[in-house]
Amino acid sequence: MDFKQIIRMGLEEYTDEIRKALDGLTPKERRFQPTPESHHIDFAFWHIIRVEDEWLQGFARGVPTVWVRDGWPDRFATAGRGSGWGYDAEQIAALPAFDMDEMMSHFDAVRRETLDYLDSITEKDLDTFPQRERRPEYNVGRMFSHLLVEESQHAGQIAYLRGMQRGLNK
Repeated sequence: MDFKQIIRMGLEEYTDEIRKALDGLTPKERRFQPTPESHHIDFAFWHIIRVEDEWLQGFARGVPTVWVRDGWPDRFATAGRGSGWGYDAEQIAALPAFDMDEMMSHFDAVRRETLDYLDSITEKDLDTFPQRERRPEYNVGRMFSHLLVEESQHAGQIAYLRGMQRGLNK
């Protein structure tokens, strides 16, 4: 098994878990916040898509994100920049409600770009430092490691928020 297969398996497992956690949730359930200082499911899902897009397009490739390139901010009435990193409670609450099918289309578009990039690199490329302002100490391999961990954390948060509202495995 090579590194591409391992990363792909992690991404596929994450995708399966996130789809399961989001399945059948109502718009009201997706906006549930345990406290005013917490985030909601819509924010967490939007954030992880934006993070993957920023890491792969902005950091690794040095090109415009799928979000900006394909006009997604207009579809969701949100700012063109930003991924939710460092957002405060006011900014989280201000994230516009969105159609989950549309957001899932955005997720799928970003994932296609991620897998295309993964298919295009070699093991040697994992040691490449893209020399970006944010996280200059990260190479491509560290970026993939961070991405898998961050996406898993947020998928767990989404599943937990779902469970708080519906109970275990419901």
